[in-house]
Amino acid sequence: MLAGRLLSPARIVFLIVTAVFAVLAGRELYASIRTASISIVAERIERGDTVTDDIAARYAARAIAVVDGHYCRSDIVAAGVTLVLAQLDRQNVNINYDAWVAAASNARRYLRYALSCMPTNSNFWLRLAAVQSTIAEEPLAIAEMMKRSVALAPYDESIVLTRFYFWNDFTDATLSAASSAVDGDLTTMLKLGDRCRVNATMKAISPQLRPVFDRIWASVGEGATARFRQRCSR
Repeated sequence: MLAGRLLSPARIVFLIVTAVFAVLAGRELYASIRTASISIVAERIERGDTVTDDIAARYAARAIAVVDGHYCRSDIVAAGVTLVLAQLDRQNVNINYDAWVAAASNARRYLRYALSCMPTNSNFWLRLAAVQSTIAEEPLAIAEMMKRSVALAPYDESIVLTRFYFWNDFTDATLSAASSAVDGDLTTMLKLGDRCRVNATMKAISPQLRPVFDRIWASVGEGATARFRQRCSR
């Protein structure tokens, strides 16, 4: 009878595994409840809905608190990225320098945290490079971030066109440091990109990017570029 009352090793293992899964499930539920409002506000911003400055600031601060909570769930992290970047976009360095510095610092810190969770996310590398360039353009550091973004998503059209926006804004020094990545992105854009979307993107090319763009335009050949002369109905 005593032997019958003793738990077998298999049963002990089963109970331990069940307890571990219960703890993990409880932690995920707690994380979801705690961050639900963050995700809701982030979705409103992504849809282009009106979000007041007070609400944007409040939930960006909550997103920053996630860093201390050590949450690495992709949906939670992505919502936080949306919020901290939106908060930075709302600052005007000429009106309130201190608020801009705080928002830029928070965005950089959060993006570094996001990349520690998801180091293969091309968009996060791109956003970190963009934030760093607004703080202080360090050509070599920014070039490395952009190279990672290109390597991780070389043919994703939306990311390629977004990167073009930032290539267009970087200095000669950064463009030179990332020359192979710039060339690859522009070549991909001109050879494979949707004609109308690319036409809309390249309407205004900065003086520093223009020589690079013209060189790539010539290198891909008339067969690839002729289609961009057609009018777009969109």
